[in-house]
Amino acid sequence: MMDGPGHVYQFMLLASVVVGCFCIIAGTLSAQANSPVWGDYVRRLLAEGYHKPRSGTDAGDHPPITPMQSATEDNLGKDAWRLYQYVCQHFLGSVSPDCKYVRKKVKFSMGGEYFHCVGHHVTVQGFTSIMPWLAINEKNLPEFSKGEKIEVSRVELKEGNTVAPDYLSESELISLMEKNGIGTDASIPVHINNICERNYVQVQAGRKLVPTALGITLVRGYQCIDPDLCLPDIRSFIEQQITLVAKGQADHSRVVQHVLQQFKEKYSYFVKQIENMDALFEAQFSPLSDSGRVLSKCGKCLRYMKYISTQPSRLYCATCEEVYNLPQKGTIKKAKSFPLCPFCYNNPPFEGIDTHFGTTKTNISGKFGKEAGMPCFLCPHPTCRHSLIAQGVCACPECNGTLVLDPVSAPKWRLYCNMCNCLVFLPQGAHRIATTRDQCPECDSTIIEVDFNKKTTPLDDGATLHIGCILCDELLHSLIEVKHGRSFFKRLGGRGRGRGARRGGYKGRGRNIGKMVDPKMSFRDF
Repeated sequence: MMDGPGHVYQFMLLASVVVGCFCIIAGTLSAQANSPVWGDYVRRLLAEGYHKPRSGTDAGDHPPITPMQSATEDNLGKDAWRLYQYVCQHFLGSVSPDCKYVRKKVKFSMGGEYFHCVGHHVTVQGFTSIMPWLAINEKNLPEFSKGEKIEVSRVELKEGNTVAPDYLSESELISLMEKNGIGTDASIPVHINNICERNYVQVQAGRKLVPTALGITLVRGYQCIDPDLCLPDIRSFIEQQITLVAKGQADHSRVVQHVLQQFKEKYSYFVKQIENMDALFEAQFSPLSDSGRVLSKCGKCLRYMKYISTQPSRLYCATCEEVYNLPQKGTIKKAKSFPLCPFCYNNPPFEGIDTHFGTTKTNISGKFGKEAGMPCFLCPHPTCRHSLIAQGVCACPECNGTLVLDPVSAPKWRLYCNMCNCLVFLPQGAHRIATTRDQCPECDSTIIEVDFNKKTTPLDDGATLHIGCILCDELLHSLIEVKHGRSFFKRLGGRGRGRGARRGGYKGRGRNIGKMVDPKMSFRDF
């Protein structure tokens, strides 16, 4: 019952809109009733009753796409007919009844292991009759009763490998853009056309969008400098604000001012970091990347990186699209070398490493265009096998540094100081020399393990394995040679000792003149 004339008017207006809507649908269906392709389906809909379309999302750019009159493939041509056919089938599907099916799930156990299988049985085809690409794949299961025992006919164990996802197709990209709120039905094709014309992607077989080297390098550069610039969040936010302005829910001038200020700040930051983009483009597109020689494996992908010796010298990983700067303005000397992790050098694992260890642009690790990096022999990481904690042996006899084992110096094994040019040559030709976790009970130096060559072993009875301290073990001390150094203070009390009795904590490396500072103490909360 209506309360008054106003309510009666509203009811009549609503009724007229509904009736008008159904009249439009009925007229459109009648126009398709004589189609040689789906005429029978349309006549059945008109006879049995069609359904009101469910409300979709109104983007505000155009009304729903609706077929206006009947046509055939001969009238339109092959490509236009495929588009027209899809529009008609989609419209007919939107006014068709629901597809109904029964889902059956059977659970069973065998040998203590539980398995299940799922079947589908369609009872009403509904809209899938006219849109077969959305049809349910039927899988009928036999009838089972609870607790029933069945016979196992065969057991198969299948093995396979995971495969990388394929490139996105145009339709998949459109779906992702709609999901993330980027563009409208009218503007999305323009965006896709732009990235094709600018050679960021290429359209290949199956309408797959394959990124080009230019597109990958550009996105990689954005990720290195400001990841927000290549994520959908910013564009989605702007689209949302524009929608609010169109609905009168946001002030136009304030939205424009906010967006301009945001991009101004991002542009200023991007310009300050543009050298990262330059390095990526130079490594990818200049002849230097072709002339660079293979030097070392990348710690991320384990593929070989190229060493580009032209200033500024650097390593380039083509797989990860990463450029790693190296120490600049130095000379390579045969007398001394040290291992360097390109990733840690460019991304030190600890903040303020140059303050703690005094690395500056003018000494060990001067780095082109950026602050000094950190080589492995200064790293206090407690678990990395390349760090000072793992490879440090004893105090340097010439300075307050630490003598560190060079793990890649075989067969000319040596220790080098992480502060000065002091070198200590260990027994030459040994198969393996490695540090242990034990410390010498006399001087707190790290005990080392030496595996001598069978033909040149100095040990009795042809033994090859010897463990001891290079300062306190008489045999090891007699086999070492110091270069650029004065001498060790020998503390020999009879025969050399083997394994130390203490494990664990970093106690300093040997007894040296002056006070040794424990670098790990700077990171006691690690």
